[in-house]
Amino acid sequence: MSTTNYSLAENIIEGSMVAVGAAEAAHLYALFFHRPFSACVRLMLPLLAGVLAAWLVYCRYRRKKETRPRGEVSFFRLLKLYPLLYLLIGVLILLQIIWNGWMHIPYLKNNITGEVVQTMLATDSLYEINPLTGQVFEEGMPLRLQILCLPTLFAAVCRLTGLPVTVAVYRIFPMICLILSYLVYARFAVYFFPSEGKKQALFLLFVTLVYQFGCYGTSMDSFLLFFCGSQGAAFRACVILPYALLSCLKNRWRSVILCALAEICVVWTLYGLGYVAAMTAVLLAVRLGRTLWGRRKHK
Repeated sequence: MSTTNYSLAENIIEGSMVAVGAAEAAHLYALFFHRPFSACVRLMLPLLAGVLAAWLVYCRYRRKKETRPRGEVSFFRLLKLYPLLYLLIGVLILLQIIWNGWMHIPYLKNNITGEVVQTMLATDSLYEINPLTGQVFEEGMPLRLQILCLPTLFAAVCRLTGLPVTVAVYRIFPMICLILSYLVYARFAVYFFPSEGKKQALFLLFVTLVYQFGCYGTSMDSFLLFFCGSQGAAFRACVILPYALLSCLKNRWRSVILCALAEICVVWTLYGLGYVAAMTAVLLAVRLGRTLWGRRKHK
């Protein structure tokens, strides 16, 4: 199967990372030039619109140069062939979205994202006021935390739409993250079973069941999605990392770089190196080892 073609789902996944990058640019401008939050919002809106418009043009141009890989079956054809399976998957995902957004309380231990967003909106500043005390930071926040853009993006969405902070932070973003995660694993299904539609559907059903029944373990990705979905760690674990792995398997190194940059924007790990870079290095080392071993065997 061709590994250079990009599906609509993959364009949406990468587009979400591009949007995060645009939000990060506006956030860094306001942070390093000591501009108020309102100035950040005024820059972020046209920047997001322009970057996403350019991304749509690029995706359309890229799509024209591609052809559907031989053997790959379209989603709508699979829907006609296995309606009951996809109906079950759809119902489970819908119930997860409803439960995720309306029927439980987020796991708020050590999570003050909502308070940070409320503080930005109330004080028109970025990381200058301690959200827990209401006083100016005496020593300031570490720069590795200040450069993260998700709280600023949440606050900008609240300012532009009038949404309550709790709705934007603890309901809408976790739902988006959940949907993006399923798009990633849908592409894994196509990668593993390119011409076997029933196996693709069963793989997706397996993922939905793992998400649903695995969310009670605090180390599971689904726990992050359902209870800590507003954190950058959830976006990394459930969208960025699996998509980076899929991109490595398909030799899409530009997509891997995009994932690494997106990770830096939402969560700071390993002094900025990040899990994506570490995972990619391990996979490349394994691939190099297999190549060298194969050459040695043929000598």
